[in-house]
Amino acid sequence: MVRLLIAEDEEILRLSLRKKLARFWPDAELVAECSNGEEALAALEQLQPDVAFLDVQMGSLSGLDVACLSAHLCHLVFVTAYDQYAVKAFEAGAIDYLLKPYSDTRLQQCITRLLQRLHQAPIRLDRALLQPTVGTYLSQLKLQLGNKIWLQKTEDILYFHASGRYVEVVTTEREFVVRTPLKELERQLDPQLFWRIHRSTLINIQQLDHVKTLDSEQMQAWIKGCNKPLAISRSAQHLFKPTEWSHG
Repeated sequence: MVRLLIAEDEEILRLSLRKKLARFWPDAELVAECSNGEEALAALEQLQPDVAFLDVQMGSLSGLDVACLSAHLCHLVFVTAYDQYAVKAFEAGAIDYLLKPYSDTRLQQCITRLLQRLHQAPIRLDRALLQPTVGTYLSQLKLQLGNKIWLQKTEDILYFHASGRYVEVVTTEREFVVRTPLKELERQLDPQLFWRIHRSTLINIQQLDHVKTLDSEQMQAWIKGCNKPLAISRSAQHLFKPTEWSHG
């Protein structure tokens, strides 16, 4: 019997995948459900499943990290809301991936592909293979409020603000909270679009309305549609000095 592992930090999505696998792959056995990367890594080592479905973004230890760190080799499927990481590994023939929101038909195709490859030895993934192509950045984020999930275009996000262990993602319509560190988000976002104006704040420069100078040491960024300003640190104020703007 084929042994399966699911790692997904959002309970509603984890439950959905479990039910679909039970329906479309009834002779497989689900041996572990994990809500974060740490649990997934431990379960891979202890239970040694044949196939692991890994969410790409699971906080401090991503599905990609789990795939590269695990000593146990198994067939991997990345479940992701964006594909710039997973596509390269898929094209290399190492894994499959499910791009959220995926259809029942797409999951069935994935299962068929896995069944065809189970007799082959799993391939160890090279971390270098999973790095995004230069110039390729996130075009959308998977964001959740309650039991609803949005695939939010990054170009429509107003700003990100770190608060403790969480990051607020602010759009014109609503605010979300994610557990991905701001530093990790910044690394995956287009630096031409998102500027760090404070150690805790990234703004979408296309959503900037104006910058206000309070005195020689204080500046504020006013974002379109927002009724409160964002502080600009002294180290970032040079970004908004008139002499720094391009004349091209």
